[in-house]
This record gives sequence, structure tokens and C-alpha cells, in this order.
Amino acid sequence: MEFKKFGSNLDVKGMVIHQLNKNAGDRNVGFKKATQVLNVGEKEKVFIGKLNDSYHKKSNPTYGIFAGINPDFKETLESYLSADHFYDFSVSAAEKYKVTLANTISSTGGFLIFTDFINTDTKNRYMLVLTINNKDGYVVSEADLTLQDIKNLDLGQVDVACMINLTRWKDIEAGADTDSKTYLSFVKGNKKVSYYFLTFIDCDNKTTSTESSKRLVNAIEAYATTKGYDRQSKIRLKNQIHDYCTDCMTKKKDIQLSAISALVDPDNINEFQEFAAGEEYGVSETIKGDKAQLKRIKYIMYKDDRYSVEFDAGLLGTDVIYNKEKNELTFKKVPEGLIKQLPS
Repeated sequence: MEFKKFGSNLDVKGMVIHQLNKNAGDRNVGFKKATQVLNVGEKEKVFIGKLNDSYHKKSNPTYGIFAGINPDFKETLESYLSADHFYDFSVSAAEKYKVTLANTISSTGGFLIFTDFINTDTKNRYMLVLTINNKDGYVVSEADLTLQDIKNLDLGQVDVACMINLTRWKDIEAGADTDSKTYLSFVKGNKKVSYYFLTFIDCDNKTTSTESSKRLVNAIEAYATTKGYDRQSKIRLKNQIHDYCTDCMTKKKDIQLSAISALVDPDNINEFQEFAAGEEYGVSETIKGDKAQLKRIKYIMYKDDRYSVEFDAGLLGTDVIYNKEKNELTFKKVPEGLIKQLPS
């Protein structure tokens, strides 16, 4: 059952593991390169499937782009996509990572894994790059750099990794995708380790406040629909989230996805976070709020003895116009059902 669940939707084009040996405080780096790419069978597909699942659901990836500061890895990747020599690409990239390690006195080595795969569900192609170290019970044979036993493999928290959506990157660069702004994501994990790994990849969080807020709103809407919330529950939840986001923006603090997830379901504080952080919605762990986008989750409600008013705050400025000077609230595009109730 597990083999069917993990990796069954992956078409793995290539996977290779190299080893870089280095101790903190030492600039010498040993590089043991794999002699060839791995033969990908069920074990390898399960491993990648578990990584892919853990990466999105447990590791709170941050979404961004190549920074353009250290383009060596990007240029190596571009050459690979043109020539399609996966093994040569991995060796060249690992050599560049070796230089990064040598230039960072506090860095340590480990296994460097490259995986090129297609998600057959979304038809998107990815390059996953990550570093791991052997722990109790798993995972890489130092003799021949192959995967051994993954029964005890704990991928509940991927600490240092980057996943590049090659399909989206190509579409954005070609102008075929004008809606998306980001095409890669990364997991920062341990700060000391992530600094030199992300320098090697040249990752940068370039998600704007508008884009990140829009992604959050879309995730909230989709989650509420998936859960089948009734109207009042949805309104109550959205207003709670809006109040939290507004408070963060007032205090000039980043909005935390984990805090929103706890508001959504205090009994299952990780569920919404895992839902929103997935590839489909791409909500980063920290969000810089955009008032114009976030007002879409706010509901305006007022009631007194004469009338009651209730509408989505996202309609303000379009279908609902507020004139502060005249103290007027104007509704445009009045629904047909409401018109029928008005006297002729």
C-alpha cells in the first residue's frame, strides 16, 4: 500500500547521490562522487515520494526565485536542460557546492542528492536538491552511494532543500505564465546549514506582499470549501483571520502561517498549514500582509432596529462604494433576487 501511495505519481528522470566530507572549522572538503546515476526502482520512487510529501506538508517551504547574486548553479541547471546530461550536471553542481563549503569555515559535509522528476498528476517537472546525513537506521551506503534501507527513514522534517518547478520557471521566462511570480521553494531548516546551502543555490524570497496575501486568501477559500463550512462558520473564521492579520500589519510584524493554522483548527493546528503550504497554493511560513488583498476575507456586518447590512469587504471600491464625505454607502450591480423584493 505504501508503494502505491508514495511515488506512484512520479516519473523519475534521474537521481544521483554524491558525498562531500568536511568538518566545521576546516576548509578541506573531500568529494566522493557517484560513479553513475541510480537505477530507479520502487524503493527510490518511495523515497522521492516521501521526500516530496514531507517537503510540502511538514517543512514549511518558502517560495521565491533565483536571486541573481551567485548564478553558477542556475547556469549549470540551464546547461543541463539544454543538453540533458543529468550525471554531468550533478557532478558540476556538486563541484560548485564543494567551493561553497570550502569558503564557509563553519560548514559541514553530507550527502548531496539531485532528483529530476515529473509529477504526473500536475504534469510539472521538478529538480529537487537536498543534503542529508545518515542517521540511525538509514539511508545511504557510503561504499557505493546508493539507497539502502528506508524502513526507518524519518522524513518528517526536511531541513535543507530546494525544489525548482522547471515547468513554471520555463513558462515564466518565456512569458507564457504571467500570473505566477515564483518558481522555486526552499526549506531553511538549521540556519547555519541553510545559509551556505541557499547561497549555493542562489535562492531568494521574492514573493511580494500582494502575491503572498493573495495566495493565503485563495488557500483559505479553498480550505473552507473543502471542509464544507456553513456560511456563519466561514464568516466567523475569516473575520478571526483578518483581525489577526490586521494586528500583525499594525505592529509591522510578519503574518505567521502557523498562527493562522492554529486559529483555523485549535485541535489540529497543522492541518491548514500543510494544506496552504502545498504546491497548489504555495503559501510561505511568513507572509507580508497586503491590506487590499486581505480585505477579501473580511465580512462587514451591521444591524439595528431599522435595517441590517452584510457584505464581503472585498466588494468595497467595486460593487460597494463608500463616500466618507457624504456619509453614503452605494450598492452597484444589485442582485436580481433583491430587486424583485423592492417596490416598483
